[in-house]
Amino acid sequence: MSVELLLNLDDHSKRSLQKQIVDQIAFAIMNGNIAPDQPLPSSRHLSSQLGVGRNTVVLAYQTLLDDGYLVSRERSGYFVNAALLRGAKPQAIAPDMSEDSSTLDWSSRMVVQPTQMKKISKPANWQQFPYPFIYGQISANLFPVNHWRECSRDAVSVGAIRHWSAERLDHDDPLLIDQIRTRLLPRRGVMVERDNILITVGAQQGLALIAQLLFAREDVTVGLEDPGYVDVRNIVELSQASISALPVDDDGLIINESIKACDYLYVTPSHQSPTTVTMPLARRKALLQKARDGDMVIIEDDYEGEFNYASRPLPALKSLDTDGRVLYLGSMSKTLSPGLRLGYLVGSAEIIKQLRALRRLLLRHPAANNQHTLGLFLERGYHDSLIAKIYATYSERYSLMLEAVKRHLPGFKVAKSSGGSSFWLRGPADFDSNCLAELAVAKGIIIEPGEVHFISLPAPKNCFRLGFSAVPSEDIEPGIILLAELISTL
Repeated sequence: MSVELLLNLDDHSKRSLQKQIVDQIAFAIMNGNIAPDQPLPSSRHLSSQLGVGRNTVVLAYQTLLDDGYLVSRERSGYFVNAALLRGAKPQAIAPDMSEDSSTLDWSSRMVVQPTQMKKISKPANWQQFPYPFIYGQISANLFPVNHWRECSRDAVSVGAIRHWSAERLDHDDPLLIDQIRTRLLPRRGVMVERDNILITVGAQQGLALIAQLLFAREDVTVGLEDPGYVDVRNIVELSQASISALPVDDDGLIINESIKACDYLYVTPSHQSPTTVTMPLARRKALLQKARDGDMVIIEDDYEGEFNYASRPLPALKSLDTDGRVLYLGSMSKTLSPGLRLGYLVGSAEIIKQLRALRRLLLRHPAANNQHTLGLFLERGYHDSLIAKIYATYSERYSLMLEAVKRHLPGFKVAKSSGGSSFWLRGPADFDSNCLAELAVAKGIIIEPGEVHFISLPAPKNCFRLGFSAVPSEDIEPGIILLAELISTL
């Protein structure tokens, strides 16, 4: 089937119709808008569509053929010259749609420019690196392909489609909700009803919904861990709320006098982001009491709560909450896949009802077929099996990484950690992790400089994070040895 081309021809232009056709097709070719394996429309079809003489199109095609943009295949028509695209790509200039066309200044219209916000970055081709010590990615061989394929197939059966194809604005997939409340939340000590759960497009959407509903006031102060999760800081900055940077130590968020000024607290007690330290039970209880005394709301991001290797898992803050002031965020990104983009938010029925209504305004609801697929995956016990597999794999890598770091990087302090999928390292005061990251990439190593995680300025440059979820066990020590060699050159 030939490609459909809707060209914009101007009868009042100083350029001929033939020239306009040539310029616009050439631009589309160089811009990659026409696939090399698709034939262009026949001259008869295109002339009819554009309302011009067939000879005009024939001459335009001939010009494109002579200039090397097209190749002719006998009895098949004209195709993009793939050899041209493989070569040095010339600077393509977009054809003017009008003689007085101008560029709109979008920057002057923007309230904020999200591209300018701080963010964690990694090479797009990170999977091709031999030592990707990055955080938040899962080795492809851990993904349960067959089980997920089975659930996906069953989710698109005739009966299942009738079940989920209708729009659901007032409720999420019943199967998924029941699986979350009976399989996922109880392992964190959280016991809730169906109307206490909202499905989100990852935990991050849950944060965005909370911010839009609760933080959009100038008299609101949100306490954030420092160092802490970069994107929650960005989300709060998009609201009208003020940010209070709260320090952390080896036991997580420090409960000090600064907390009194906060209306909301965002915390990561299971494995503090990015230091990975775990908040002990006594401090969790003290934090909840502080929140009660100051009438604060706590947003608990309970990522990787299942992965404790050196100690027993501690109950989530939400499980200790007796007056409904903890909003709980969970996600499948750290166990199934970061690309799945399904999470959940737990809170009182009143707040969940309002968050659901707000979600409807933004995206209606997360894809119902994906919800049902995940529900089936949980119901059949496949997620339980996956957790056990990931736990065994990460536990091994945790030990290997810790031993390798202690052996080969003796000048670096490792944050106290009992689990998770990464380590937080602090080097000498004059050490610059940004320089190390640049050198490491050239050697096939990816690390995450720590400067981006700090709110208070000047941010220290001597910290960095090493993830091990995407690195095979056998590559951990060789990668650390190579990293140590690079450090010795700084």
